Formats: sequence, C-alpha cells, structure tokens
Amino acid sequence: MKEITTNKLPENKLSEHELSDLCLKTAYLLVNGGAETYRVEDTVERIGASLGSDVKCYVTVTAIFIEINHKSYKFIKARLGGTNLQMIDEINTMSRQLAVKTMTADGFKRHIDHLYKYKRTSDFPFTIKAIGAGFVSMAPMLLFEMPLYYFIYCFFVGIIGYTISYTLSKLSMLPYADLFIAGFIIALLGILLKRVGLITQYHTIIIGAIMPLVPGVAITNAIRELVMRHALSSMVKFLDSLLVASSIGFGIASALIIF
Repeated sequence: MKEITTNKLPENKLSEHELSDLCLKTAYLLVNGGAETYRVEDTVERIGASLGSDVKCYVTVTAIFIEINHKSYKFIKARLGGTNLQMIDEINTMSRQLAVKTMTADGFKRHIDHLYKYKRTSDFPFTIKAIGAGFVSMAPMLLFEMPLYYFIYCFFVGIIGYTISYTLSKLSMLPYADLFIAGFIIALLGILLKRVGLITQYHTIIIGAIMPLVPGVAITNAIRELVMRHALSSMVKFLDSLLVASSIGFGIASALIIF
C-alpha cells in the first residue's frame, strides 16, 4: 500500500513551566497590541489545547493569570499599550498554524520569545506611515465636497500633525501630551492657512488632519468588549479613548482661543 504523506510537522512537547511562560508572553503581547479580553483568553486556551494541556486564562486590564492542568498557576502584570493590529494578526496566524500542526511548538516558542524581547513586529518605515496619515487626512474632504486644493493642504497638515505626535511620543514620558501638542499645531496651521487667504474654512482642515490621531480602533474594541460582557476592560478602554480624544480636543480649543 502506498504511504500517504502530509505537510504536518512532528509534534513537540513543552514542560509545564515552558508552557506557562509561553502562554503568559503570548497573552501579554496580545494585551499590549490592543486585543479584546475575550480574544486573548480564547487564543491562549486554544494554544494550550494544541499542545495537549488544559490551560485556563483570565485577563484583566492590569494582570494576566494562567492555570496549567489545574495545578500550575502564574501571573504577569499587563498594561494598555496602544493598538498593534499586525501583532494580533501575526500571533493569531501562528496559533492557527500550531493547531493544525504546520508549526512546531519550538518554532512557535522561538517566534513568541522574539516578539516578547523586542515588543514589536516588523514595522513600516516612518516615511510610509506619514504619507499614509496624509492620505487618511484627505478622506473627510470627500464628505465636505471641498475643492482640490483643500485635499492638498489637508494632506500636508495631516503629515505634520502625525509627525509631531509620533516624535513626541518617543521623546516624552508624559502621557497624552503629544496628542495635545499635535492638536494645537494642527489647529494653528489651519488658522494660518485661512489668514494668509489660501482657504476659507479652516475647520475642515482641522477635522481632516486629526483623523490619523483619533482612537477609532480602541473605541470599537471597547464596544466589542462591552457586548461580550467584559465590563471592566470595556470601561477602562473607553476612558483611555476619551482621554486621547480630549487631549486632541483641548489642543485644538487652546489654539482657537489663543489665535
């Protein structure tokens, strides 16, 4: 009889200590990537099942708890870390590969260790992200049916605002200060464009330019958390999103009041 071959890799076994560390690191990366609480718990428990162990995971906004086979318990501190959809997608893809045995446990562990060490996935160059922010800023001009030159001005103001926020977030340890200053500069540029006679409505420029800074994904995730009855995580993410939006709004209002 002809032997049938598959593309499944040989199964590797991890010790309970290695598995608990792997699950904690995976959950930590997902939480810091902005994943919903129920997604983190489900992904970690599926990883445990794929490796032949009964894993229970409980996630809060500030801590992650892991139970292995009803006898080994560990926890790790966590914190909100913004949004990294690429991180979430990469871990989700690897967990599926692990479930169908197209990735070994050792390979999965090495990849998670690498992500945990550097706390980020492969990133796009800043130039590409800034240009992307400029295009995002242009989108509201379609709704307002503005002339072509409004698109051009909004493109550059959006890039400037995103660049300021990105740079200050790397330099300053003060939370939300980068968003306040970015909102202030965006409003100031809109006012200057009107005063020199290049535009007639500066508020459309402001609305468009702040779009790359608005926490849309975080608000959506908070709503999904609430629907899945994770009220505590939902409220904390709502509050964080509110502080982000308020920082941008206060920056814009300060510029409008001063100038």
